[in-house]
Amino acid sequence: MSEPIHEIEMEQHVKIPVRDGTKLDAIIWRPMESGAYPVIIERVGYELKQRCTTKAEYFARRGYVFVGQNVRGVYASEGEYGFRKDDAWGVNRDGYDTVEWAGTQPWSNGKVGMLDGSYSGATQYMVAPTRPPHLTALFVRQGSGGGYLRAFRGGAFKAPGGVSLMRRI
Repeated sequence: MSEPIHEIEMEQHVKIPVRDGTKLDAIIWRPMESGAYPVIIERVGYELKQRCTTKAEYFARRGYVFVGQNVRGVYASEGEYGFRKDDAWGVNRDGYDTVEWAGTQPWSNGKVGMLDGSYSGATQYMVAPTRPPHLTALFVRQGSGGGYLRAFRGGAFKAPGGVSLMRRI
């Protein structure tokens, strides 16, 4: 890893628009020097400053932009929260839209990665199959495999309205 040579700035309550017009709240840490840097995103359902500051400052001092974002309906993010409902390949693709937004900002070099675990690991698993063009890396420290069984009763996909497509045998 590079040396911590950059002075950094933090911008709070950045509103990132997603495809249905909802705006998701983020904090961005980046080097103060102008330029295009690789971007690291952490999407969470937790309080951003508490969750992200230590690692965000670490990476920003080393020449990365760090975007900590609350998922839909959590803290200052608009919309209605639904566990993993809008993170993947449904009508809304908040993870995809966030990656693509970050990859096209003036401070971005177009390479976007995601990191961390727990809720952040799950959001990475959800965005991976959507294949955002600017996504170049994922680092899932730990991610829950059990969420599939909670979201999909008995492992069977639920149709819209929560009706299980699993047939009882």
